[in-house]
Amino acid sequence: MMIHSLNVCNHTHATHKCSGGPTHSHASPPPESTANPSDNVALGVMDMRSEKKVAFNTAQAAMWSVDAAVQAASHGTFGVGGVLLGPHKELLAVSCNRVIADGKVADPTAHGERQIVDWYFEQAAQGQQLPAPEDCTIVSSLDPCMMCAGSILTGGFNVVSTTLDTRAGVNWTTDGQYPTVPDELRDQAKEHFAYFGIEGGRDYQGPAMVGERQVIAGDVEKRSLDTFLASLGQVQNAIHSGPSGPVQDLKECQDPKVLAALKKYYPEALTLRFPEGQPGSALAQPLLEAAQAARERGGAYNAAALLDPHGNVVMLSSGREERSPIRTAFMELTRSWAKVRSEAGPEGEKFLAPLKDCTLVTLFGPGSDGPSVMELGAYGSSVEGPLPPHQHAAWQYVIPRQSQADLDQEIKSLPPLYSEVIRPQIQQVSDPALVHLCSHNEH
Repeated sequence: MMIHSLNVCNHTHATHKCSGGPTHSHASPPPESTANPSDNVALGVMDMRSEKKVAFNTAQAAMWSVDAAVQAASHGTFGVGGVLLGPHKELLAVSCNRVIADGKVADPTAHGERQIVDWYFEQAAQGQQLPAPEDCTIVSSLDPCMMCAGSILTGGFNVVSTTLDTRAGVNWTTDGQYPTVPDELRDQAKEHFAYFGIEGGRDYQGPAMVGERQVIAGDVEKRSLDTFLASLGQVQNAIHSGPSGPVQDLKECQDPKVLAALKKYYPEALTLRFPEGQPGSALAQPLLEAAQAARERGGAYNAAALLDPHGNVVMLSSGREERSPIRTAFMELTRSWAKVRSEAGPEGEKFLAPLKDCTLVTLFGPGSDGPSVMELGAYGSSVEGPLPPHQHAAWQYVIPRQSQADLDQEIKSLPPLYSEVIRPQIQQVSDPALVHLCSHNEH
């Protein structure tokens, strides 16, 4: 059955209302006890199982992914889209980038591919029957960024891309060697990542099992690239809009809307304060308690905190890996802080600093696994530009998972957007008491 276009991506929680098309219900709504719309981290994904559509071939799905990219751009966000195919090329889901919603940053992690991975595992957590990840293929309009690449590697999916990205893509070198990922993941990337050939242009790249070595028309790639590039300036303006200069101290904020948004996502906000960029031993207990709570839920033993430029602890999160293996503490914190800033209203811009101006503290440092690759990429996606000069590391960890030299090399190996423009500053915290307390109570 051939379908030439899809209209997608203007969603509510219970149903998905497509711009220019009918309303699509979930194929099988989850039980009331497990559905939690407010906890949905994949709002840009449309469940397509009830439509029972099948792609004639994987190349046809490339056109669907570009349709989703165009639809995303029409809503003022990055022009990137993707689809999830089952083992028989049945269409399972369509995803639009949703970083920007209503002109504001809604979720800096809401890239199309990352959302597909979370959507898949959320459906599985709700008891839905889906093909195994290794039997599914994500068809993306653009080479996955490091965040999306890490999430795909963690989930175990195949992916085939329409357009290369020599600035931020995992295959920015365009040779399929993936120096951007740690050695432990390189073979996995070579086995699961592929790129369509272009008529009169490049050859298919990747394993035959992923994209059947298919070639797409040059105008499909051109439409994809033009859509993405045309969206860049508009989105970056939205991300960097707002007053310039330092924010005011939240301790002095009297606006009830700002404080309500802050306390909604972290009720204990503002109870701890440290010198700017210098978390101390008092942070050990909340980090350890959050990590333990995550482990008791079935998630990973880790936690993340955020210090604003005045040293106030304004956010602390643990992960929700029991729902999805890529819902790490870092990702949860990043999304929560974006929600606080979005919901606080105009007055919040005076008091709530963007992530790039804050100090991120994780209980464990980045490793060389898929979630760590994802988090390094997500950090870049969240700051979207050069980090301002800091007298301290903008991202600090308490307990290392690899040597500082290996971590520095991993950062240097990232695509140019990360390694040359953003230049993440990641180091261990300087307070030995904080390290001792967390290391002593690690287990």
